[in-house]
Amino acid sequence: MDYKKANRAYLYMILSTLALVLILTAWVFTTGRSFSIAANNILSELVVLVPAIATILYHGDRLGVLIPFKRIKISSALLTMLYVVLLFPLVTFINSVSMLFVDNTIVGMADEITGMPMWEMFLLIGFFGPLVEEIVFRGFFLQSYQRTGRIIASMILSSLLFGLAHMNFNQFAYGAAMGFMLSLLVEATGSVLTSFIAHATFNSIEVVLMYATADVLDNAESMLTDMQEKGQILLTIGIYFVAAVIFTAIAFCVVVRISDIEKRKEFFAAIPRCRKQGYKLITVPLVLAIVIAAVYMIGLEILNTFI
Repeated sequence: MDYKKANRAYLYMILSTLALVLILTAWVFTTGRSFSIAANNILSELVVLVPAIATILYHGDRLGVLIPFKRIKISSALLTMLYVVLLFPLVTFINSVSMLFVDNTIVGMADEITGMPMWEMFLLIGFFGPLVEEIVFRGFFLQSYQRTGRIIASMILSSLLFGLAHMNFNQFAYGAAMGFMLSLLVEATGSVLTSFIAHATFNSIEVVLMYATADVLDNAESMLTDMQEKGQILLTIGIYFVAAVIFTAIAFCVVVRISDIEKRKEFFAAIPRCRKQGYKLITVPLVLAIVIAAVYMIGLEILNTFI
């Protein structure tokens, strides 16, 4: 897939997401009823998936090339689960920093999520969401951008677009970081299956924690406010930072080991030296998509201050 076509697909994706928001908002105002979080989740994932798959099929590209789901060894799968657990301190640190400026989106949805059967949330958040997002971002976008030879730039850009697709600043922050770490897994194995396992593991653990600590989540923002008033928040974030550095370093060692198991260690180590073909990756449709998403996110934050 040409990177220019991928960028146009991202614009369609953002426009589809905004159209969905408008439709759901109009539905609430006209009927007085809201969609369940399950229906909302499914629709939100479909407006991400459909533009990508439609673009692939329209231009005649092979799904197996753009979305490489090749088999991996069991030891790699087990190390992948360890890898994602090691990334929790990094996500916690970034989430804590973002909460100094914006609300925690997941905390705001906690009551609605835990009001649903746990098995349903496992299927939607722990399986369906990761499957769609890995197909699209570590498959379609990452593989399309990599055809330019700019592997690191492709990893960074596809990760930023992944974070931006969440359409809120809180999830953008840790989503982009997590997206990059998932991209490392794909490079280490040559398979989107690895990043799917990691993503599904991460989301599933979060679902369990959400149900197990519902009361804690309900009080999370008030606890943060108390910590800010007592001047403890910077100390706590500092502790999170140290933990993030240590455990992320270990996680990097794990992903190097995975690349060795999958016999891609030489390629993985050579990524910083990969030959570039001169493409810039950024096009007008992509810039337009980023601006639209950013304006929406800023507007959402302004709106939240009045609610």
